[in-house]
Amino acid sequence: MKASAREADARVRRPDPAIKAYLIYGPDRGLAHERASTLIKAILSDPDDPFALTQLTEDDLKSDPAALADAMAAMSLTGGQRLVRVRLTGETGSGPVVELISDLESGALAPETVLVVESGDLTPRGKLRKSFEPAKNALSIACYADTAQSLGSLADGILEAAGLTLATDARNAWLPRLEGDRALARGEIEKLVLYKGLAGQREPGDDLVTLTDIEAIAADQGEAQIDAVIEPALLGRLAEADKAYIRSISAGGSAVGILRGLQRRLDQIGAVQSAGGGDAAIARAGAPRFGPPANAFKQQLSVWRGRRLEHARQLAFEAERQVKRSGSPAEALVSELLLRLARGATQIQH
Repeated sequence: MKASAREADARVRRPDPAIKAYLIYGPDRGLAHERASTLIKAILSDPDDPFALTQLTEDDLKSDPAALADAMAAMSLTGGQRLVRVRLTGETGSGPVVELISDLESGALAPETVLVVESGDLTPRGKLRKSFEPAKNALSIACYADTAQSLGSLADGILEAAGLTLATDARNAWLPRLEGDRALARGEIEKLVLYKGLAGQREPGDDLVTLTDIEAIAADQGEAQIDAVIEPALLGRLAEADKAYIRSISAGGSAVGILRGLQRRLDQIGAVQSAGGGDAAIARAGAPRFGPPANAFKQQLSVWRGRRLEHARQLAFEAERQVKRSGSPAEALVSELLLRLARGATQIQH
């Protein structure tokens, strides 16, 4: 079955128990990732339980084609629902998934475990969509770029949860800048919340997001300074990354801003790779296209791929969570993250 654009979000927030396999795909990888994560949280009582959730990549399926069937057949050691999440960049490595859907549709397989496949853009003639869309017990959900209306709803929801409202002139100036990728848009919205501070940290009456606030944290402000830190870190130039970071913080730069810049860059790398890695994909992702910055970005594409890229994203997410929850100094946490990535890049290239 196929979910319409109008019903997609409802289908992942309130999943149908009869659906045993989901394909969540599209050019907006940030939105695909977000919907897959929302679905998993709706199905599993504890998404962090390693006995309830198994995660596989296309590399796992290529190296061990039986890994998916084994994971789907495994029993939960703690009881309750199990789920297998498979992350693909496209059709590559999807053979075991197609075979499983065929068995599901024919009645040869009646799993208790739910399968969630997350992928980049797919053509209607591709084997993944052709296996999921006609199936009665499987559902495909396409993820295309947000409209102004959906971006407005996303921003309003996050800001409202933080006790903030968005002024009309700020809305008109800001929302067009967020178009293109759900993950990047969410990152900018959350950066704005961090800038305004939590409800208990703000001055009385400072609950309105103004155009001045938007300009102060605009994504295109200070990008050169942020790139000066991120580029050497992702290419393994450890000493250079460390010096650039210290220089940025000493000049009044934001550790959280650098962390957000790093997350945007990792998302760009993922988006370009899922779209085939060509110049058109680079342009659509908003990545550098000319001169030394473009050459550096292409180097980053070659270093951070597949499981390495997903691991880097997870490390960045964990750093963000610690900044929000533990009260630990952001400067130290982001510094540790950058050095860890730089060391990893050095090992990859040697």
